[in-house]
Amino acid sequence: MTLTTVPRRWWPTSALLLATVVCFALGGVLDSGTLDLGVTLLCYLAIAQAWNILAGFGGLVSLGSAAFVATGGYAAALLLVHTGLGWPLAVVAAPVAAMLLSLLLSAALLRLRGDYFSIGTLAVAIALQALIRNWAWAGGASGVTVPADAVPSGGNLFQLAVLVAALAMALTLYARYSDFGLRLAAIRDNEPAAAGLGVAVRRHQLAALLPTSGITGLAGAVIAFQFIVISPDGVAGVAWSLNAVLMTVVGGTGTILGPVLGVAVVYYGLTRGLQSEQTLSLVIEGVLLIGIVRFAPQGVWPLLCWATRRLLGPRPGPGTGRPVTDRGKKDEPAPTASEPVAVDAV
Repeated sequence: MTLTTVPRRWWPTSALLLATVVCFALGGVLDSGTLDLGVTLLCYLAIAQAWNILAGFGGLVSLGSAAFVATGGYAAALLLVHTGLGWPLAVVAAPVAAMLLSLLLSAALLRLRGDYFSIGTLAVAIALQALIRNWAWAGGASGVTVPADAVPSGGNLFQLAVLVAALAMALTLYARYSDFGLRLAAIRDNEPAAAGLGVAVRRHQLAALLPTSGITGLAGAVIAFQFIVISPDGVAGVAWSLNAVLMTVVGGTGTILGPVLGVAVVYYGLTRGLQSEQTLSLVIEGVLLIGIVRFAPQGVWPLLCWATRRLLGPRPGPGTGRPVTDRGKKDEPAPTASEPVAVDAV
């Protein structure tokens, strides 16, 4: 087998495996401040990728990520506080609880379409936050404190976050290259047509909702281990949902590397870079979101890919010497706000 005959899907898979191994090894050499920042970035990446799969590939624009972050975080924390079991079992309980919640809600939510689905998921997140705030066994409004000596910290917590983010990336690759992902995209683009061709719409949407909820719950468990003290305002706030949307839309919805870029731009570039100017940070984030939606609706990453192809210039077609682009056309106009940017691999 030559390099040219290797399926294109194996290149991103190999890159993901290499990046996971390298990042996992870094958990033993980085300083505590860098490790803490890395855990935060990786958790945001997992949450953003889960939202990307559901909305970018499945067309289900959810505003309920906060509900599953809270479910995973509280499931892990309460298991540690009230049972004394080890953190590995808490890590397992977090995605199970999140998937059970999504399964319970799926019968009602998956009957909704478009904006109604978004509003329904937002209502779930707000209702769950109110429930936790008034639940005495979960600490009520003051929250609950996780035993610091019972959870991983430092390099071990960073390595756990690496595995969670790698799982989210792997699921995104599956959605991008598998037959299941193609059927999910068909539902996103034209649900009646997909149903007419024999695609089980409800079953495919549920198959996307359950694992993405589980990954978000896993990230919630890591966040609980990192925060130690968790509260309804901390892990159940709607900000988790809004950040997932913002990071994915800025980076590139329906792409593999778009959320990676979005997390770097929104969290590291704005939220952390302007942490002393929170009001200014919120204003810039709002302006950035409006600008992306208006001038680059496919996100920054697809725009960078298109610009790179344009800078490299046309190349001769095979056997003809005729200048063509990657699509085989003589020239390719710049994308407009209403025209999607083609991204071949990512």
